[in-house]
Amino acid sequence: MCKPFRVGVALLLCVPIRGLAQQDSTHSRDGAPPTAALSSATSTAEGMIKLDVMVTDKSGKSVAGLEPKDFILTDNGVPEKILSFQAFDGITTRPEPPIEVILVIDTLNLPSDKLFLAESGVERFLRQNNGRLAQPISIYLLSNTGLSSMPQPTTDGNAVADAIARGRDLPVLRQSPEFRLGQTYAENGQLVRMTTGGIANRSSVRAIGSIAIEERRKPGRKLLFWLGPGWPFTGGAFAGGADVAFDSITELSTRLREARISLWNVREWPDPDTYLAYLDFLAPLKSGETVKSGHLALAVLAIQSGGGLIETSGGDVEVAIRKCIEKESVFYTLTFDPPLTDQVDDYHDLKVVVSKPDLTSFTNTGYYNQPVYHDHPSEAKRLTVDQLEQMLGATHAGDKELAQELFGLELTERMSSTKLSSWKARLPGERSRAALVALADRSAFLALPAKDIPTTATPDLAAQRQMLARTIDYLSKTIVKLPDFFATRTTVQYDEPLKKDERAWKTVTSDQSLHPTATSHTTVTFRDGKDVVDAKARDVKRLNAHDRQLETWGTFGPILAVVFGDASAPHSVYKWSHWEQGIAGPEAVFRYAVPKNGSHFEVGFCCLADPDGTVLFKQNAAYHGEVTVDPSSGAILRLTVIADMEPRLPMLSSSIMVDYSPVTIGEKNYICPTRSVTISRMRTVVLVREWGESFGVYGRFETILNDVAFGKYHLFRAESKILPGYTNAPNEK
Repeated sequence: MCKPFRVGVALLLCVPIRGLAQQDSTHSRDGAPPTAALSSATSTAEGMIKLDVMVTDKSGKSVAGLEPKDFILTDNGVPEKILSFQAFDGITTRPEPPIEVILVIDTLNLPSDKLFLAESGVERFLRQNNGRLAQPISIYLLSNTGLSSMPQPTTDGNAVADAIARGRDLPVLRQSPEFRLGQTYAENGQLVRMTTGGIANRSSVRAIGSIAIEERRKPGRKLLFWLGPGWPFTGGAFAGGADVAFDSITELSTRLREARISLWNVREWPDPDTYLAYLDFLAPLKSGETVKSGHLALAVLAIQSGGGLIETSGGDVEVAIRKCIEKESVFYTLTFDPPLTDQVDDYHDLKVVVSKPDLTSFTNTGYYNQPVYHDHPSEAKRLTVDQLEQMLGATHAGDKELAQELFGLELTERMSSTKLSSWKARLPGERSRAALVALADRSAFLALPAKDIPTTATPDLAAQRQMLARTIDYLSKTIVKLPDFFATRTTVQYDEPLKKDERAWKTVTSDQSLHPTATSHTTVTFRDGKDVVDAKARDVKRLNAHDRQLETWGTFGPILAVVFGDASAPHSVYKWSHWEQGIAGPEAVFRYAVPKNGSHFEVGFCCLADPDGTVLFKQNAAYHGEVTVDPSSGAILRLTVIADMEPRLPMLSSSIMVDYSPVTIGEKNYICPTRSVTISRMRTVVLVREWGESFGVYGRFETILNDVAFGKYHLFRAESKILPGYTNAPNEK
């Protein structure tokens, strides 16, 4: 699934993707839908939880014209900040995309006489206004052979009605498993004997789960009308164990909410013996200890989704549905962020209260919070560079033991490249050296220890401008005159430890240590001002099962051109920061900041959880960093690029650091990259299988880091020699 995708001149990520973009933002990937279609899934202004709220007065009439200040949202009784608010009155202000109406005809659980009434009512509804429907309609048919559906939502009611009139002539979306009455099946390590109720229950729950996943892939709000009494409460539905049932309930609740489905149970002449049976299961289910099949009853799911029950009689199905749609067309959409939790499937009660008198709101009654909804702090011990040096100087541990100790640390200051090289040579083995590199690389974007910063006076404004002029001259004259050359690039990729049980995707871990997972050796050719990586000649050694990739390119010049181009634009900031002491003398450090509207730094992620973990997300981001220069020549010695990530993006951080040093190419000295660090922290995407469906969900946040070394610079040119003593070879066949 994971394929490389170029999005810029500085960085290539495969789960995730991001980088410095070129001036022309032409990007493509075979099979990927346009980014514009993903706007609703990637809005950073919206909270993680989205609620559609309908408000009525004492007479039951929908109320429009309310403002954010009129709403109070509580999560487990605690007021939550409403992060975004939209109001729709159904006339002048309508949602985009429009509300989708979903009709499900349950031929599996409806008796034949009531099935006829349901189908007749649906046909009348579809043919109203000469078949020209006000909202797009999706229709599903559930039968003993499976779940059928129209390929796409449509406003052509006559076309759908004709398909139903031809004998439910709709293409099969999901085929039902061949459960046989009385046969025993192995399920979750237990034997289950199938009953009539069990077959209907399994097929029905599987169908509503499939619908939720299908509709989850579409933006916008949906009103789902399930025509039928629902499935049986008893029988062999959950004989496989309470834990399985609880997981089914939490998953179905979550996916219905994510799909923005308000579910309505339309019941024609309900059976008085089962009419109120669902009331025993309306209380929120908070654990698997008390779970029963009734907690998955259709009426229960409907009420908890913010919908409810529609009781009809006398063949007025179409009237009841039409009135409900009209009522629900006036609504409000609120979003908020759930609180941090360490508990899997942590149930939270939701209430939306309107401050004005005699008004009642209807929305989701609760949700299941998960640890993976937020990033969690690391358990690493934090220490200064001095404290680390004291520890290394006093230790007598072997290679493996020292590596384990270093993996559990995190620096609060930057370890310089000089100190890193010095300590690497003194460590006992490869494991401890790799752990030290990961520790130092993670600190590459922090400030140096205070004692390592010279107290030299800040240069005056004229001197600063002179240094800047030298740097611009260096960029405009020296970089463009780099000869064509090639160099070796050695990349060591670091990842967090693999989870032992990938099925437990809702859990998080405080162990965020980085371990080497792959080493690659390749040749980078710099020609005509661009660098090209020979991917075919790459030698990659993988140490474990990690398959994510993080690659950099453009470090020989384009990254500098883009950063300085953005930093010199209006509204950007470029100013003096401090002095640092280099090997050859003092080095001048400038800080810069580029706003989003002037940025060509593109962040991206492969991939969004919807629909299946293959859709790319990308957008320009504001960024900042430091430029370290030689004050006398203007040569750039170090560059950092740190993205200013917006909240709720699938990436938390994205940073690049490049060290430049003198190298000899063709008997001349040039300032070229010798080392770089690229680090990113992003969400993982997990493919989950439920109800016979495979779909993507966001897992925990993870960090990926590349430590890159450049060397063996050679001039790229053809060479020839004249050899003495040349004689013709004899003619041979």
